[in-house]
This record gives sequence, C-alpha cells and structure tokens, in this order.
Amino acid sequence: MRTFSTGVFLAAFLLFILFDLFAFKGCMRACFRKSQKRRNVFSIIYRAFSIIVLVLLLLFYFDYHRHPADPVKFKRMMDFNGLFIAQLLPKIVIAVVRIMLDLYSGVTLLFIKKSPKRKTKLQGASRKISRGDFIQRAGIIIAAIPFIGVIHGIGWGRFNFTLHRKKVFLKHLPDSFEGFTIVQLSDAHLGSFPNQKERIAHVFKQVNDLKPDLIVFTGDMVNNFSNEISGWVPVWQKLHAPYGKFSVLGNHDYGGYSDWPSPQAKQRNLQETIRQEKEMGFQVLMNQSVRIEKNKQTLYLAGVENWGRKPFPQRGRLDLALKGIPDDATTILLSHDPNHWNDKVLRKVPVDLTLSGHTHGFQFGFEWGPVRFSPVQLRYKRWAGLYHEQEQYLYVNRGLGYLAFPGRVGIWPEITLIELTGKTEIS
Repeated sequence: MRTFSTGVFLAAFLLFILFDLFAFKGCMRACFRKSQKRRNVFSIIYRAFSIIVLVLLLLFYFDYHRHPADPVKFKRMMDFNGLFIAQLLPKIVIAVVRIMLDLYSGVTLLFIKKSPKRKTKLQGASRKISRGDFIQRAGIIIAAIPFIGVIHGIGWGRFNFTLHRKKVFLKHLPDSFEGFTIVQLSDAHLGSFPNQKERIAHVFKQVNDLKPDLIVFTGDMVNNFSNEISGWVPVWQKLHAPYGKFSVLGNHDYGGYSDWPSPQAKQRNLQETIRQEKEMGFQVLMNQSVRIEKNKQTLYLAGVENWGRKPFPQRGRLDLALKGIPDDATTILLSHDPNHWNDKVLRKVPVDLTLSGHTHGFQFGFEWGPVRFSPVQLRYKRWAGLYHEQEQYLYVNRGLGYLAFPGRVGIWPEITLIELTGKTEIS
C-alpha cells in the first residue's frame, strides 16, 4: 500500500475532470450568457488553468513516487495537495449546483413534453432560466466559503495548536495519584512539516510550562520513513516529565505505505524509528506495561502496538500488555486506534482509561460546544475528545500534525492535559 495509491489517484483525477466540466458549464451559463467575447476569454483562461493543474498533478505525483523517501519531494506533493484541494472545493460546489439545475430542467422539460396542450408550462419554463441563473450565481458566491476555509487552514489552521484540558474520574485511583496530570500528544507525522522545528519547540515549551507528571505519545511519529525524524530528536528531548515519557506505535510507523526492496529493509526502517523515539527520551511500549509508583502506591501504564480494523495492522496484544496487572488496579492504556477500544477493550478487559489518536478529526469539521461534525465520524464512532461508558473512558486526541492535506479547517492540532481524580465523578 502506498501513501498515494494509484487507484486513489486515478479516482481523484477522473473526479476532478468531471467536476471541472460541470463547474465550467455553471460559470458560463450564470455569468457569460450575453457576451460572446467574454465567454471566449473566460473559456481560454479557465481551460488553460485546468490543464496546468492537471499537468502539475501528474508531475508531482510521479516525481514523488520515484523518490517516496525524499522529504523535500513529499513536502512539494503535500503543498500542491493543499492548492489542488483549495481550487477543487469551489468547483465541486458550483458543479453540484449545475448538476441539480440540469436535472431539474430535464424533469421540467419531460413533464412539459407529456402535456403539450398546456402552453403556459412553456412560458413558465422560460421563466425558470432566470431563476436558474440566480441559483447558479448564488452557488458561485457560496463556493468562495470552502476556498477561503482551505486557504485559512493551510496558512493558519495547521499551526493553531490548542490545549484541551480534561478531568477524568477513575473509581479506584490511589489517593497518591489524586490530581496526577498527563500530557498526551499524538500523530506528529514529522515528515509533513520538516521546516517547522522552531514552531514545534515553542509548543513543547508550552507543554513543559504545564508541568505534567507524565507525557505520552500515542503513535504515528512519521508518515512512513524513519529518516523523517532526522533533526527532530533534540526538539523532542526537551520535553520533560518527572514520571517519564512513554509512546506506542501507530499504523504509519510500520512503513506500510510504500514499496520496499525486501521485508528486511522494511523491518530496519521500523527499528530505526523505534531507536530514534527512544533517543528522544520515550520508553516505547510494545505490548507491555510499566508500574508508576508514587508514595508506595501504584498506577499501571500499558501500551500496545497498533491494532485497527482491516486493512490497518493488528499487532496489538492486550493479553501481553496487561499480563501481571491485578484486575482491581488502576490501568491506563495507550492504543493508537480508537476502534481498538470499541472492539477489544470496552467491557472486555479491566482498563480504566484508554488514550488514542489516529483520526486527526479528518483535519476538517467544526466544533461549537456540544455541536460538532467531521466527515471522519462516518467511519469512526468515537473520533475526538472524551468518551465514557460505565466506568471506562476513552480519549481521542486530534493529533499534532497533518497528512495528505497540509492544513486544518475547524479541527485544530491538539495538546491534551488530563487530570486524574478519584474523588468526584465528572459528568
């Protein structure tokens, strides 16, 4: 499997052509009905722009796939993806309006054809043209909204690092861990922003200012290749917590999104990713657990390798990670994919709190208090924030980085600060 698979690329290519044709038709019908000269000028400019976009899409795609491990070429591909999406979304809006108007016109003409004696229908149909133009022009104005949103998400949204504070009630939390704080980071995808070390260093300073007791990272340090970490180790070494730094692997850390010359080369890439995470100061939990002791009382932190629904890797072994942990102990689990909680943890094993990431909140959506939406919820029932069933909690971090689309619209990059309490249940 590749980051940009050929099948996905071809589908996107064909959809672009389809939407481009209908958007062109919509613009011509709405704005240039009377002036043939303006129609000709617009036609030349529009088609030239579309051809340039398609040529660049092909060039960037094939250039990236010749050198998939080159971070510079990956960044170029990502940057172009952002511009491509920015110009595509308005076309989709205009095209959808045009398609709906064409369908309406077709149904109207069919109805009139079946009622030839009702001449007034023809007169009504002629009046529909101006109404259709009005709707199409309104569609063109509305199409500016996603364009502005995408540009905003690329230029500002992807760097709008947001702190989310949550207090989590754990029924059997030892008294010594009352108020114990955990900072969760997730989904860094370091290859996506190779030139942002100073910006991330500033974010990590904010993390240290929170003075967390524990720092955890819940997977996807890289997009695919261990060399994406080059130069980042000193930045991550600056994160400090008195009870340590722990991490688990995500689906991207295994290097499964590229072709490898041999299984051994792929395994070496994984081992190098793990080695560098350890150099950052993380203890990488590979289906294992650790005891965290405070005033002779114990909290258990377990971590599993990635487990997700197919086609994602299913290497997580809860039986190994929870081995030796008493059933009545307070246990926190690090597991990259939130579906693992749904399918393997909830009501099945004695884990009090699971920390996950993976979804990115699709990097697109809105959150207005209790009202929120993201397309990712069509696939993930639990996709961002805190979830609670009976005495088990799941927190899904929205991610620190980004992938495929170099921006975030409405779903901002996240730093999570979790405070544990055993005294008052949080509603």
